[in-house]
Amino acid sequence: MPRISSKLVRQARAISPRLAPLLRATGSLERAHSELKWIENELPRHKWTNAVNRRACLEPLQYILGSQPFGSLDILCGRGVLIPRWETEEWATAVASIIKEFESPRILDACTGTGCIPLLLKHELPHAKVQAFDFSEDALRLAGLNKEKFDIDVSFHYGDVFDSNMKFDHPFDLVTANPPYIPINDYERPMLLSGPEKSVRLYEPRSALVGHLEFYHALVDNIVRASQCSGIIFELGYEEQAQATAEKLGTAWLCGRYNDSAGRLRCVVGWKKGTPMQTLANLVNGGTL
Repeated sequence: MPRISSKLVRQARAISPRLAPLLRATGSLERAHSELKWIENELPRHKWTNAVNRRACLEPLQYILGSQPFGSLDILCGRGVLIPRWETEEWATAVASIIKEFESPRILDACTGTGCIPLLLKHELPHAKVQAFDFSEDALRLAGLNKEKFDIDVSFHYGDVFDSNMKFDHPFDLVTANPPYIPINDYERPMLLSGPEKSVRLYEPRSALVGHLEFYHALVDNIVRASQCSGIIFELGYEEQAQATAEKLGTAWLCGRYNDSAGRLRCVVGWKKGTPMQTLANLVNGGTL
């Protein structure tokens, strides 16, 4: 938690009595002012005080406002479901651009959460056939609400990446996923030592955050095989997760790394040799595996 000087608190109070409590969550006057503007612009006046108090307790602003911009969509957010991140928006938008020339791509999204990835892909690729699954009832409920909000034709259903009996009615071209990828030791590490910020641990679902190689093994063994896909893009946070995915896919596949605009490893990208999905190679900007 950032240490806030009394001088900074006085400066904030002089601007607005609602500004000072936000310093605890933001750590700076500039960020606090930005968040207060969001609260005042997005919520009715009678909810401002409650919203500020919730944010002062480190609740994520997206839960308080009830949504998060994601590409051209404003995705509904709620407790119990992971908040969409800009890093995910960035690669999902890039994928849509890469495969926009496909006539009618079939896309499957695993660990869908709010449904932000498949909804954005379908929005950007109207002729795509898109399905998505999650094991969380909270996630599926929220994904359904987002589907209704945007009137986008994505099929959401229950599914678990660890289910070795998953079956699909037809083959897919592409499987996308943003699985839990923070190893437990890193999740429990203090923020100053590269652990997640306190608000994430306090409010966002641990089940959507904590995981490691087991998820990438399961995605390949249970989802890639069953879906008969020829392309994948999985979000991750560690080199060994990319290596494990490439090794699991085997010699019939080629794989590479996608780095986000901050220069951090963000995804493993894979495609079957000699298939149209080899166009995914255009996403690779961090070297091959």
